[in-house]
Amino acid sequence: MDREVAERVRTAWRELRRVASTPEIRAAVYGPAVALDPGQADALDAVVTHGPCRMAEVAVVLRVDRSSATRAIDRLEAAGLVARRVDHDDARGIVVEATAAGQTLLRRVRDRATAMLAEVLATFSTEDRERLAELMERLVGALDERRSGGA
Repeated sequence: MDREVAERVRTAWRELRRVASTPEIRAAVYGPAVALDPGQADALDAVVTHGPCRMAEVAVVLRVDRSSATRAIDRLEAAGLVARRVDHDDARGIVVEATAAGQTLLRRVRDRATAMLAEVLATFSTEDRERLAELMERLVGALDERRSGGA
C-alpha cells in the first residue's frame, strides 16, 4: 500500500468534509432559510429515497445506530418534514414517511446540490468527471465492505 497516496486521499477527504460544511457551500445547497444539519439532511434523504420505512431501516441506510437515527427523525418531525404512523403490516411497528414539505425540500436541495456540482465539475474533462464518479463509488463500496467486516 502506498502510504503517501493514502495520506493524500485522507487529506482530500478531510478537506471535502470541511468545505462542504462551510456557510457558503451550505447556502448554495440548502438556501438561506433551511436549518437542517448534515445528519438531518441525510435522514430526510433516506426516508424520501426508501419510502415509508421503519426506524431500524433508516438507521441501516444511514449507517448509524438506531438512537442516532431516532434523534434526527425527531427533529425532522418537529420541523414538519416527516411523520410517523402505525405500520399497516404490523400494528406494533412505527413507520416514518416524508411529508409533502419534506419531499419538496429534499427535491430542492438535491437540485441545488446537483447544479452546484455540475458547475464545479464543468471545469473537469468528461473523462475526469466519469473517473471521479467511478472512483468515489468504489471508495464508498470498499469502505462499506470494511465496515461490515469484509476486509
